[in-house]
Amino acid sequence: MPFYARIKSLTSGIAGSFWFLPLIMAASGLVLAELAILLESVEQLAPLRRQSFYPQFGPEGARSVLTTIAGGMMTMASLVFSLTFVGLTLLSGQLGPRILMMFMHDKPTRVVMGAFVGVFLFTLIVLVNVTELEDGFVPHLAVATAILSATIAFGLVIYFVHHMALSIQADVIVAGLGRRFEKAIGRVTEAGKGFDIARANRELARFQAVSGAPVPAPGSGYVRHVAYDQLLQIASRAGLRIDVLVRPDDFIGEGLPLALVEGPNPDISRLASAFTIGPRRDVLQEATYEARALIDIALRGLSPGINDPATAVAAIDHLSAGLLPLVRAEGVPRILFDESGRPCLRRPDLGLGHYLDLIVPALLPAMRSDTLATERLIALLALLDRVSRSNDQQAEIEKWRKVVAQDVDNHQLPQALKDWLARAVTR
Repeated sequence: MPFYARIKSLTSGIAGSFWFLPLIMAASGLVLAELAILLESVEQLAPLRRQSFYPQFGPEGARSVLTTIAGGMMTMASLVFSLTFVGLTLLSGQLGPRILMMFMHDKPTRVVMGAFVGVFLFTLIVLVNVTELEDGFVPHLAVATAILSATIAFGLVIYFVHHMALSIQADVIVAGLGRRFEKAIGRVTEAGKGFDIARANRELARFQAVSGAPVPAPGSGYVRHVAYDQLLQIASRAGLRIDVLVRPDDFIGEGLPLALVEGPNPDISRLASAFTIGPRRDVLQEATYEARALIDIALRGLSPGINDPATAVAAIDHLSAGLLPLVRAEGVPRILFDESGRPCLRRPDLGLGHYLDLIVPALLPAMRSDTLATERLIALLALLDRVSRSNDQQAEIEKWRKVVAQDVDNHQLPQALKDWLARAVTR
């Protein structure tokens, strides 16, 4: 696995885990408890401990308070876990399992969980250090800190209930996923800046005849990341031409070709190491995962079992907003050049055509059951057509406009959309 993909996979796994942030906060609770107990025995603070404002607790009262706090923290932690998994179950059934990705990355939920576990461990450590002998030791400052922390933690319960009530709303989830889609598309367009798109398009024809040795997949799974920089470096040094056959998010069977390589003595195993394959789709590269998640939400909203066309329309609207930066950009180059300017690598289309090929055929069959959703899908194509200035992009839009015009009964559509579709029929 390439170094970048390994780091990206590691950070994505940590960001999408429920355990990491609570673990850090739990460890912080242990450290802070030991520090608070240590401060109680520092001789230089003796004058401060004699002041009237300094908290004072008896051994029995301290143990009673700490025991109550520890029990309350465990009860609240159980409540947080229960509410979280109830929400996950409901959303998985209504909006699809891919939406769980957003909850796995939801920081407020993990902070609240970590707060309760951290306060519990803090209280437990302080409780162990309270002795009930006549001259017993009571860490007064630590007990007061435990009371203050418990008060804040119980306040987090109110915040968490409010947060969950907002988080499980379909519009909020679709909007959040739409923002993730826009950011992912932004990374795609940013990576395409600085390339000579026109020259890359002219070089496409030279790669039509590439028929070299296949680079077989080492195992079955989903392509999570393609290290184009590594492939370019290998191709430049060895004088190779590489035709990449798969995109991130594609499924590949073991032994099937990931790419074709043409040139003298290619290092097949090294070329194969530039492709990261895993058991599930992920968000390491491109914006396909987010696009599929929005498509899933739209399809479920239009299904007879859920029948929530408003959510489907919202998902289509966010797909439209996310694709706009891609249409305004010059394009995503399919041909990549080495430092000397030699065209070395061709990859599948990662631009507008790729995303329209995902969105339109998936949604079009379901559109027939809802006029408003049909209108929004056609409006998406019309908007992209109006903004696009690239001939290649307009050709992709025109392809799907003709399909929609032949497939959709548009007698209930607004006149402007009817006229836009009619132009596809007359061309």
